Amino acid sequence: MTVSSTPSTLLPDSDAAAGTLLTVPGSVIREFDPVDVVSDAVAAVNPDVIIPVDPDSGVVIPALTGSIDVPVYQPGRGMLPQTVEAANENVTVVVSPSVDSLPDDPTSLIETEHGYVVTDALSLRIDPHDRQTRLDGLEAYIDTIDSAWIADHSSEKEEASVGLSYLSTGLRASYNRVVSTSDDHHMSIAGIGTSRARLGVGLDDSTQPLTVVSVFPNGAITTETISPDRFGLRGITGVSETRANHLRTEGFETRSAVATASPHKLTTVPSIGNSTAEQIHASATAVTDEMVVSTGDRSLPTGDPVFIDIETDGLAASTAWLIGVLDGSASSGNYLAFRQPGLNTPSAHLEAFMTWLTGSARGRPVVAWNGYGFDFDVIHEQLQKHCPSYLDDWENRYTFDPLYWGRTQGNAEFPGRTNKLEHVATALGWEPKTQGINGRRVAELYVDWRERMTTADNPETVSPPPWDRLEAYCEDDVRGLARIYEALSDADQARTNDASLQSGSDRNRDRDRRSRSSASTSQGSLSDFSSW
Repeated sequence: MTVSSTPSTLLPDSDAAAGTLLTVPGSVIREFDPVDVVSDAVAAVNPDVIIPVDPDSGVVIPALTGSIDVPVYQPGRGMLPQTVEAANENVTVVVSPSVDSLPDDPTSLIETEHGYVVTDALSLRIDPHDRQTRLDGLEAYIDTIDSAWIADHSSEKEEASVGLSYLSTGLRASYNRVVSTSDDHHMSIAGIGTSRARLGVGLDDSTQPLTVVSVFPNGAITTETISPDRFGLRGITGVSETRANHLRTEGFETRSAVATASPHKLTTVPSIGNSTAEQIHASATAVTDEMVVSTGDRSLPTGDPVFIDIETDGLAASTAWLIGVLDGSASSGNYLAFRQPGLNTPSAHLEAFMTWLTGSARGRPVVAWNGYGFDFDVIHEQLQKHCPSYLDDWENRYTFDPLYWGRTQGNAEFPGRTNKLEHVATALGWEPKTQGINGRRVAELYVDWRERMTTADNPETVSPPPWDRLEAYCEDDVRGLARIYEALSDADQARTNDASLQSGSDRNRDRDRRSRSSASTSQGSLSDFSSW
């Protein structure tokens, strides 16, 4: 069977609700306290169903039974398919015990707009000599299942009663493709677990990440992997597995319990001294109370900031095709999108951005989340390559990275299930206007368009990506960044006020001490008759 595939470019409708799956590898159960980590992940993600994945997927259900109030369904297990309706009852998740366990008619299980079939029957085979990959199990799957489950439901040739997509626990979460065969079968297949790619070596048995899978009524799928050490006690800054065990032994079984305790109380736990107790308490408080906690003495930059975020063609960026700018507050600031107008004009949007920055925004600090790890360097490289006349202006500009200032320099602890901008901002109450899209997806859409443009006989016939959606995503990021910065400012102001009150209290104690000293000097014999 000849198989070809293309990356999925489908985005969800802007106002569509999503269903959520959370995959849990058995390696997480082995290495972490399962109730601590998974229950915390469930609280953060609010999934409709939990799916066990390899390695050791079989240990997940026994470990979570009775402790997690979410259905846990495992593909390849049981006799009959199990279903969950989600996304305001617009999608159905079907967990299949085997290929031949599904009924002939999909509508006998799926009464919603779209169905997502979770299976363990599909994985990748990699040929290192030919540098090719192919889906293992696809041919057997198609031969076994009724054709109603595999027809191309987006095709004009066939009017289908329900849309279908496939989620494989044997494919990594980065896999999201439309697969076509020589027999004119078409399937939308996405990975939601760990790769069982066959290379003639043993499977990777190390700890794998949790995966959050969002599924939408139109068939769009997004995935996000999160390390399990971001949840539970291990998700607290400064808490190793050893310290997590010590905390549990002393009765601190959750981050909420750590946050409600005093730092002094935490010092009773082995291996936790005063400074570590302060750090642990601040981190737990930030996540539990969904707030920024100030932990350092360094001040924020002076002046009204300019918030920026860039969109590129990937982490190894060769272009920054969009620079999004927010001038003002998170809620009412003015958003400016400096987008590359075409593949053959790589400098126009850079010149426009720098003209605005050195003119209307002259002298103001430029703020980017993880800017020292990505945005600032990429802009520098792009200016050096395309607009060298502005390089001095950029190099002499004051830049500020809140993530670096807070975490690396130790000045703040942030809420959120990770340190990603969108997680921190939403934990602080920011509500994004876009959904079902992330930075990786944006880069994929841009690269797909670029490849089609460069290979087309007539580039004018190439349909563009939804630029308005991509710009809206970037706008969400800069407005989320502004919300974080506002929370940092509030925390910094509260710290300053506390320091001022503390200083005033210290002055009062000094004055009282001097008064007592004076009284003691003038009435020395009084101490002989008092209880001081």
